[in-house]
Amino acid sequence: MADPTPQHFGKYVLLSKIAAGGMAVTYRARMTGAAGVTKPCVIKQILPHFVDEADFVEMFIGEARLVASMSHSNIAQVFDFGEVDGQYFIAMELVQGQPLSKVLRRAARAGMACFPEALALHVASKLCDGLDYAHRHVGEDGVEMGLVHRDVSPDNVLISYEGEIKVIDFGIAKATSAVEAKTSPGTLKGKYPYFSPEQARGRQDLDSRTDVYAAGVVLYEMVCGKRPYEGEFVTVLPRILTGDCLPPSAHNPAVSPDLETVISHAMAMERESRYQTAKELSESLVELLYRDNPRFTPALLSQLMAYLFAEELMAEGRKAEVSPAFKEQISLWQLGTVEPSAGRARPLSSSSGSVSSNPRASSPGMRSKPGSDSGARPPSDGARKSPGSSPGMRKVTSSGSIRRATNTGIPRSEGGAGRRPVTSERPGPPVPELPDEPDTDSADILKTFIPTVVPAALAPLAAPLDTPVETPAVTGQSMATQPAGVSSAGRTYTGTGYRTAADEARELLAKEEAERIAKQQKAMKTMTIYVFGAAIVMLFIALFYNFVIKSDSPESASNAGTLWLASKPSGAKVKLNGRDVPGKTPLMVEGVLVGEANTLVLTLPGHLAWTRRFTPTSMMMEPMNAELQPLVTTPEPPPVVEKPAENPVAEKPVEAALQPVAMAAPLDDGGTPATADSGVAMVAGTKAIDDDDAPQPLVAKGEKSQAERELNEVDYPTRLLVLRPMFNAAPIPEYATATIDLNPAVSYSVWTQGSASLAEGRGTASGTLVYFAEGDGPVDGSFGLLSASTRTIKNARKLYVFAVDDNGPEDNSGSIRVVVRQSAYVPPRALTFEAKEHSVQLKPEHQVVLRGLNPRSTYLFTVRDDFAELRSGANGRVRQVLCIERGTSPSSVRATHRVLETGKRYQVTDTEDLRCFFPDSKRSDNQGALEVDVVDATSLSRKDRAAAMRGSRRSER
Repeated sequence: MADPTPQHFGKYVLLSKIAAGGMAVTYRARMTGAAGVTKPCVIKQILPHFVDEADFVEMFIGEARLVASMSHSNIAQVFDFGEVDGQYFIAMELVQGQPLSKVLRRAARAGMACFPEALALHVASKLCDGLDYAHRHVGEDGVEMGLVHRDVSPDNVLISYEGEIKVIDFGIAKATSAVEAKTSPGTLKGKYPYFSPEQARGRQDLDSRTDVYAAGVVLYEMVCGKRPYEGEFVTVLPRILTGDCLPPSAHNPAVSPDLETVISHAMAMERESRYQTAKELSESLVELLYRDNPRFTPALLSQLMAYLFAEELMAEGRKAEVSPAFKEQISLWQLGTVEPSAGRARPLSSSSGSVSSNPRASSPGMRSKPGSDSGARPPSDGARKSPGSSPGMRKVTSSGSIRRATNTGIPRSEGGAGRRPVTSERPGPPVPELPDEPDTDSADILKTFIPTVVPAALAPLAAPLDTPVETPAVTGQSMATQPAGVSSAGRTYTGTGYRTAADEARELLAKEEAERIAKQQKAMKTMTIYVFGAAIVMLFIALFYNFVIKSDSPESASNAGTLWLASKPSGAKVKLNGRDVPGKTPLMVEGVLVGEANTLVLTLPGHLAWTRRFTPTSMMMEPMNAELQPLVTTPEPPPVVEKPAENPVAEKPVEAALQPVAMAAPLDDGGTPATADSGVAMVAGTKAIDDDDAPQPLVAKGEKSQAERELNEVDYPTRLLVLRPMFNAAPIPEYATATIDLNPAVSYSVWTQGSASLAEGRGTASGTLVYFAEGDGPVDGSFGLLSASTRTIKNARKLYVFAVDDNGPEDNSGSIRVVVRQSAYVPPRALTFEAKEHSVQLKPEHQVVLRGLNPRSTYLFTVRDDFAELRSGANGRVRQVLCIERGTSPSSVRATHRVLETGKRYQVTDTEDLRCFFPDSKRSDNQGALEVDVVDATSLSRKDRAAAMRGSRRSER
C-alpha cells in the first residue's frame, strides 16, 4: 500500500512502499542530485532491531561496499548505501518489472501448469550468469572476494518488462544469517525450501556451490510448477538432508531426460558432486535451450511479461503489445503442447569434463519417480561411488547413453522381484537383477491403494514417500506378454522395456485428463452455439417488433397528428419543421409530431412572417389561428382636386405639375427639403406611374408601423415577451467597443481589473462588462458578462468588450482593464475599456424593450426552452439572451446587467423597464424566437409566492 505522502530520507524521497519482510522494508524512491537532476531507485531500509547488533552492522557495511562495486547486466546495481538518522539503507536501481515468484503465480493463473521450458532454461541461465559474476568478483587487490548470495529464490530474481533478468539482495543474506545464528543458535530462518543440504545443517562455510544448488531448485520449480520440497519446516528439513524428492518428470512428463539430468546434477547432495561453478550450469542450460529451440529469442520473455501483466503496464501508461503469433504460442502452452525436440540429447558440455568420470554424476539430490528405472547397470570397478548417492539417478556415460547409478550397499532380494523396471518413456534392454530398495513406513499406507498382486517391496518405488498414488493392478493380459524368466510381479515386457503398474496409472491419468479436456471443449462449443443462437433469436425478435408490431401499433400511428390552421388574412404559405406544406391557409396540417417540439412558419406577401413553436401533448390538438401583421398601413388617398381647364398649369406635363408639390414638401430631419430619396410622398392628386395604374402612397422616413414597433417595443401589462434573433440582435462590430484579436485554436482566461461609472452618483461604479467573442464556436458561449472572476473563452477570433448605456457618454467616467491570459508560460495581454468611448447605446431596431413595469412590484420571468438560432448549423442554436434592467435609482444603471437562460426562472424587482438583445456579428442568418413568461407575483399569498419563486434566480442588486 502506498504511503499517503512522500517522505524525505536524506537525499532521497520515499514515494511508496513496495514490500516489507523480516529483514528490511523496501520503498520506491527518487534520488535528487545537483541542478535538480533526479533518478528513480529502490531504497531498502534495514529493520531497527538489526541495527543494535554490532556484528551485523560491520558485516553489512563490508558486504554492501563489495556489492556496490559490482556491475553486471544480470545483477541489480547497488549504487549507494549508508545510514540516515540511525537507519541503515541500500539504494539500488529500479527494475521496471516483477519478481519471478509473481511471474510464476500469474502464469499459473493464466492456465499454464508449468512455466514454458525454453523460457525456464533462459531465465535460469541468466540467473547463473549473474551468480557466476558475483562468485568470481575480485576486490581492488585482485583477489576473489568469495561472495555468496545464500538466498537465491524466485523472490530475489526480477524480470523486467523488457525481458531482462536481474538478481537482487547480494551479500545481505550473509550478514543476516550471522546475526540470526548469534541471536537464535541452533535455529534456521529464511526460505528453507531453497536451502542446500549443507545450509540446512547450519554450516557457516558456505561457498558458491550453495547458490548452484538453489539455482537448481528454482529451475525445478519453473519446469514443474511446484518446489521439490513443500511443507512445514520440521518436515521439509529432513527431506532436504536425505534428498527425498521426486524427479521433475514425475510432476511434468514433458521434461526431457537431459534436462532432468542437469537438474539432478545441480541438486546433488554432496557439494563435490554438483556443478562446481554456476558457469558450468549455465553452459549446460544454454546448450539444451538452443539444441531443442534453435529459433529461440529472448523477446519471447518480454512478450510473456506483456501478456501476463497487461493491467500493470497500462496503469503505468505503457503499451502492452502481444503479437498474434505469440497468442497462439500461449494457447499451446496452456494446453500443455510442446514442439518436438530437435533430436536426442548430446552429452553435457565438454567444459565440465567427462561426466562418466566426474563424481557429480553419482550423487544425485533426488529420488526416482514412480515406475522409473532404478535398475541401471552397476558401475565399473574403477568408478567412483559416493556414499551420499540416491537410487534412481540418471547418469550420462562417455558414449552418450543414459543409465542410473544405484546404491550397491543395499542387499538384494531373492528373485529380484523388487527391482525397479525400465519404463516405456525410458526404453532400454533388460538389465541384471539388482537388490531391492529398503522398505519404508509408507509401504503399509500404499498397500491400501495397490492391489495385493503388487509386492510390498514395490510400494516405495510406485509412489513417493510424501504423496501416495492410487495405482491400478496389472492385468493378466499384460503379465502374459512377459518373456520367460522374468518376474511377473507388477511388470510387463513390451519388447523395448518393462512396463509397471505405475506406467498404467500414468496412462490412465493422462487418458482421463484428455477426456476431461475434450468434455470441456465440447461444453464450450455447445455453450457458444447456444449463446449465438440466443443472440440471433433476440435480434430477430427485435427486428420483428420494430418493423412489424411497432409500425402497426396505435402508439406509432399517434406519433403524427393533424392540426387545423387558419390565418387572418388567409392565403398564407405554411412551413412545418422546415418542410413546405401543400396548400394555403386555412388548411389541415398533417405530420405534426406529438410529444415533440414543432415549428410553424406562415408567410404572406406584404405581411410579417408569423412563427410559432409548440409541443402538442395528445392527438386532440386545438385549432390554431394566426394573425399576420402588415408591413405598412395604407392611408386613405387624398381627394383629387380638379383644376379649371383654362389653368395653364393643368396643360403642362405631369413632371411639371409635380414640381410645385415637391417644393412644398416639408423639411426632413436634416433641415433640407425632402426629395424622392428621403422617402417623403410626392403624390398630389396626379396619376402614379406604376403597373397598377393607381396612386401608391409612401411612408415618411423614421416612421414605423404598429407591427414593426411591436417587434422592438412591448408595453406592460403583457403575459408574454417574445425575443426574436432576426429583429432583436445587435451586430456588435458596428458599434464602438474595446477589441482585441485572438487565436481561435487557443483557450484564454479573461477577467477585469478596476471599475467604471455610467452615471453620476454613489453606487454607480462597477467592474462588470459585456463581452462578445466572434468566432466559429457555439453561440451560447460567444457572449456573457466579465468580472473579477476568471472566465474561459474558446474558439474566438476577436473579442469585443463593452457596456450598455442609455443615458449617453457625457456622465460616464473611469476605465476597466481587461486581462487576457493564454497560459502561465506566456505573458498576458490586456485591453482597456474607457467608459466614455466604449459604452454602447443600442439602436431601437437592435433590441426589444419591455416598458411600464412597476418598481414596487415583484415579477417572475420564466424563459421557455424554445428554438432560436443566431446562425445555421449545429453550433448556431442560442439558449440565452442578454438583458439590462433600469430602475429608479442611479445605481441600477450598472448593477443589473444579466444573462437569462432558457428553462430557468428569474425574480425581478425595482425595475421600470427591461431591454434585451442578442449580441451577434450579422443578422441575416438568424431565425426562431425565445418566449419569456411574465408573471406579477406581488399579489400572491405567502405560500403561493414561495412555491412560485422556488428555484428562481434572484436579482443581483
